[in-house]
This record gives sequence, C-alpha cells and structure tokens, in this order.
Amino acid sequence: MWDRKDLELEVDVEERVLVQADPSLMELVWNNLISKAIKFTEPGGSVMIRQKTRDKVVEVEIRDAGCGMSRESVRHIFDKFYQGDTSHSKEGNGLGLALVKRVLVLMDGEISVKSEEGKGSTFKVILPKAEQTREQAEVERNNE
Repeated sequence: MWDRKDLELEVDVEERVLVQADPSLMELVWNNLISKAIKFTEPGGSVMIRQKTRDKVVEVEIRDAGCGMSRESVRHIFDKFYQGDTSHSKEGNGLGLALVKRVLVLMDGEISVKSEEGKGSTFKVILPKAEQTREQAEVERNNE
C-alpha cells in the first residue's frame, strides 16, 4: 500500500531506546497507527514518525498529511466500533484504535490525537522508559 500510494516517509528516531512494554503487543500498536496513517494519506503525501526521550518516558509521534478528523471524531476515535470516516468502513470494524488504547493502558502508556480536517492527524504515544541493567549499559558503551 505504501509503494502504491508513492508516500514520502520521514523518520526521526534515536538509534536505540528501551521502553518497558511487551514487544508483541507494541507491534500491534505500531502496525495499527502506521497503517492508518498510510490509509488516510492521499497518494504522493507524507507520513512522519518522530521519537523523543524525555526524563522517564519515550514519546513517539506519527503524523499523516491525510484528510484529518472533525472535533466529534477526535472525541470518539478511541471508542469501540466508532468510525468517523465511513468512506473507509469496508476496510475495518472500528476496533483498531480502541485496542491500541487498551494495550497502551496495560503497558502504563498513553495515547492522544490532534487533528484538523483537511490537514491530517498526529497520534502521540507515551511509554515508560525501561531502566537499563548494568550489563546492558556496558554492552552499549562497548558498541559506541
């Protein structure tokens, strides 16, 4: 889908950062958010993924240049079965973002969205930073 739409991807992430989360559940989160960014971005548009570490958390933003959402949609976007854009209703059942939010709550994380109609959406995920063991810190120092 990415190639067919000829989308530009901008990625700004640290080379290595550890978060306290289940890898298989986080795969579900990233797949859902990135696939939605691709789905709602017009051909030739762009998707941006940015990650920052702040104190004891890691923030990841996924921004698309898609159609954006109304205020009403933003208020309900994490509700089960909610579909704000019914033109894509054949492509999903409205459970994806509700599941993403539930997974992040289980991981002691958070998710929020900012969106404006016609200007795209930005989803922000916040996860607790993992504490490094001495062995991990030593391996990291040796790899630098």
